[in-house]
Amino acid sequence: ILWSPWAKKDAVLATSDKPSLAVMYFENNTGDESLDHYKKALSDLLITDLSQSKYIKVLRGDKLFNILSQLDYLEAKSYSSDFLKEVAVRANVNHILQGNYTKAGENFRINIMLHDTDTDELISSESVEGRGEESIFSMVDELTRKIKANFKLSQEQLASDFDKSIGEITTSSPEAYKYFSEGMSYEFKYDLQEAMRAYKRAIEIDPEFALSYNHLAMATTAMGYFSEAKKYFEKAFKLRDNASKREQYIIEGDYYYNFEVYDKAIEAFTRLLQIYPEDWIGNLDLGAVYRDTEQWDKAIERYEFLKQIKDESLYTHQNLSYCYMAKGLYDKSREVIEYYFDNFGEHFRIILYSARNYLCQGKLDLALYEIEKALSNDPANYQLLWYRGYINLCRGSFEAAEKDFKKQMESVETTINARGNLNLMCLYTLKGQFTKASQKCVQTIELAEQMRELSWEAGLLGQQAYLSLRTGKLEEALSEIEKAIKIYFEECGIKRELLLYLKGYIYLEMGSMNQAEKIAEELRVLTEKHMNKNLTRLYFHLAGLIEMKRDNISKAIEYLKRAVSLLPYQGMMSDEMHALFFESLALAYYKSEDIDKAREEYEKITALTTGRYEYGDIYAKSFYMLGKICEQQGNRAKAIDLYQKFLSLWKDADPGIAEVEDARKRLAGLRGS
Repeated sequence: ILWSPWAKKDAVLATSDKPSLAVMYFENNTGDESLDHYKKALSDLLITDLSQSKYIKVLRGDKLFNILSQLDYLEAKSYSSDFLKEVAVRANVNHILQGNYTKAGENFRINIMLHDTDTDELISSESVEGRGEESIFSMVDELTRKIKANFKLSQEQLASDFDKSIGEITTSSPEAYKYFSEGMSYEFKYDLQEAMRAYKRAIEIDPEFALSYNHLAMATTAMGYFSEAKKYFEKAFKLRDNASKREQYIIEGDYYYNFEVYDKAIEAFTRLLQIYPEDWIGNLDLGAVYRDTEQWDKAIERYEFLKQIKDESLYTHQNLSYCYMAKGLYDKSREVIEYYFDNFGEHFRIILYSARNYLCQGKLDLALYEIEKALSNDPANYQLLWYRGYINLCRGSFEAAEKDFKKQMESVETTINARGNLNLMCLYTLKGQFTKASQKCVQTIELAEQMRELSWEAGLLGQQAYLSLRTGKLEEALSEIEKAIKIYFEECGIKRELLLYLKGYIYLEMGSMNQAEKIAEELRVLTEKHMNKNLTRLYFHLAGLIEMKRDNISKAIEYLKRAVSLLPYQGMMSDEMHALFFESLALAYYKSEDIDKAREEYEKITALTTGRYEYGDIYAKSFYMLGKICEQQGNRAKAIDLYQKFLSLWKDADPGIAEVEDARKRLAGLRGS
């Protein structure tokens, strides 16, 4: 599947030759409802234990959950033979294991039946017994050995296979595992808050539970609590020997990925895939490393592979759609979305990507239709509200956008509240209301400080520095960006290239050419060493700005064009710098008196959607600059229209903005002439 210098020499069965197995939820025949949690927990334990094997393909717990959910069988007490056949078809497995458990006094008994779904034969019927719940794990180990014996693996394969006891690779506490299994159920439902609660309870009971720490870290990251998540990643990494070989590589890869040590993350995930080529997390997370370093084709290869082996997870299809958008292949992205709709349903997260796909292409009505349809079923969904608000912002429906963003701020969840603040900041920036935008940014910084989320705080200080830069408060901007860089370096141990670039930009505007040049050189060295080679665009852009300050316009244009060429296409929804980069190139052309090319670049800005998300002021000012260009070209009617558009956007802008005053004068002059 992929070559690696760490490839194992021992032969592994070809993927197509491996026996495949779905472990159904168990039947509780004890008569005691307090033991119902073992219906899923026993399935989870056996899946985890059997998944150590290099020679058996075991259906993941989340895929089983999805199948049972789709068939409305999550709460079923038993399964018919026809139903099991349906599961086998959907899961693409050739074996099904079903079982039940009973209890007499303190004695537990677990019974299983293993079916060959190709022949409809009962291959094996096994039973194990133990005393008390503490014997559950040893019974699972015994069952695992009996199940593997039915797959006719050779003695050599059995001897070379991984088969640590379930207690060694999870926890020795049935109570801790109960909460871990509960956490996975919530995770499968995308209820991350409840998942976090359950995982925390599991590690309170067993502080050495590596798997629970890693799942907790991932759920916490998804909720946006990055500083907290890093503590859990560190703990999981230290305890990784308490996990299976498969999970050890996952824990290592996740740890390095989240600390941005990308080469070691790739090494860990590649080692994993040498043993388990179809591992979902390994392929998904290796794809994520390539995605985050803008190696789009390598990322697409991982996600397309998962799609080819019929992986139905949202994350696979979301990421594949995203990577195609980053390459500007919006039709391919749309194919992925439609494939998911046709085969797995219209989950709201895929609808978000469908709307994003339309949004990036400027198809605002289609994007809004998708979101409205989803909101009719889930009116309080904050992500849907965010998207609707931003689509309305792009449509110029500012009151509707503001209403949606403010609804987000009603949430008791800090991350949602913060997102609402940031969305309002973007709206106010677009309207030239920098004072209000700054207030929202400051409020969000205070939230980050309260939560002790240093990476939030650093990023937000960077945004505040940008606002200060744009309003001429250069000393404040420098102070803010220096604090942001210091916090980020202390938090992550690395320098954030984007913040360093902004510091160079600020020095340049302050007239400190030597300082700007030093930062440009530092940025060149950093970005050339980075795994994301496209980040050199930051160096080229800053170098272009420096040359423009020197009035070396032809050299500036050369640098700025290189910077623009390294941008991905629209689709990221954050850290998209299209408007900023296009504006500099447009200004360079304008200064070189090539107003046709200047006009072309400014028009690109006015056509942006997600690419102007954090740079609404540049979007608005582009209409002003286009008005000046049309005025120079003698197109009076078009110039009037463009000045009116600019003044309409900034009708409530902060007082004293030079462009507003100039546009009013120019408009009055054109109307009077």
